Amino acid sequence: MERAVTGYSGIGLSRQNFDYCFFNVVLHVVARGIATVSIEYSESLEEATQIARAALPLANQFALPANPVNYAVLYEYVAGQNPQLSEALDQLRENAKDLTDAQVNALYHNFISDTDEQMLKDVRQALSGMVESTRGSLDKVSQESQVYQENLGVAAKQLTDDDSSDATDIVTRLINETVRMQAVSRSLQEELAKTNEDLFNLRTEFRRVRQESMIDPLTGIQNRRAFDTSLAAACEYAKISNEALCLLLVDIDHFKKVNDTYGHVVGDAVLKQVSSAINDVVRGGDVLARYGGEEFVLLLPDTPMEGAERVADNICNQVRNQKMDSGHVGKNVGRVTVSVGVARFYSNETVEQFVVRADTALYRAKESGRNRVCTHEIE
Repeated sequence: MERAVTGYSGIGLSRQNFDYCFFNVVLHVVARGIATVSIEYSESLEEATQIARAALPLANQFALPANPVNYAVLYEYVAGQNPQLSEALDQLRENAKDLTDAQVNALYHNFISDTDEQMLKDVRQALSGMVESTRGSLDKVSQESQVYQENLGVAAKQLTDDDSSDATDIVTRLINETVRMQAVSRSLQEELAKTNEDLFNLRTEFRRVRQESMIDPLTGIQNRRAFDTSLAAACEYAKISNEALCLLLVDIDHFKKVNDTYGHVVGDAVLKQVSSAINDVVRGGDVLARYGGEEFVLLLPDTPMEGAERVADNICNQVRNQKMDSGHVGKNVGRVTVSVGVARFYSNETVEQFVVRADTALYRAKESGRNRVCTHEIE
């Protein structure tokens, strides 16, 4: 016989269902690394369980194993609180009946996780302690509930027994047992409230670390690590959607001379000015990142080569017209220019080959005089 545990918000749940709901939520928390950068979770236990019950059948519908990564993506999709992921998944569904592991992994890393490994390790250790503590509380409630049930049975038998002792004594014992169970239930409620608070604190800290790990601290745009994730997902989507995808590599001309002449403080200011100039021509769906040193990279989804070349020309003009005087960068640096390499993605090439072709185009632009745009296409 199942025993009801009523210590959580006054909700009557069987022990089996309570365990399922609690560990279902914990599984999702672990799988997705506590929280995404922008998503806040406010579902109640019942709402989280309903989402889980809707998410799991989708795994069968999409021919996916219900592993933690797939589950996290489908949970986000059903919850409807991650619009970017939902839009990307809907687009994938329009082009294919089934989803591949590579596609789901790309969605997971692009929209849910790709976190600092040490932080994730620390979080998992903290979660492990919380889970064990809560399991202990649940076990205690289960044991106390069993004793309570047995005492109820004894009292019921005594009350129906002609030779039973005084009914007042029996009722008194039942009242005492009920008060004791209320105390145990209250203790569990406090334990779960503390666990919820600890999870919130972990999520807040994790979000902070994740933001720092994905953003270039100088320019405030994405860093190389974040861009690599976006690039992999965009290439995977381009393969199945047949939409054009172009990549721009942008390098500041003679930047070493700026650093050597004016110092790294001025050099950093120039980097920020160039980043700002490039960002002025970026659309909502484009992805801009600092690729390393004085090099920037721009990903242009759903953009043909002609459009990418226009964007590259606009970047050259924007940077060339950017003020690099003492009021903006600390010294009168003079005109700063950039060289840009452009490549379009082909479905039969790897991500690495795509980047190499853009880099080849950039090298050609610098070799042919700088302050210009060059392209690389497969013949």
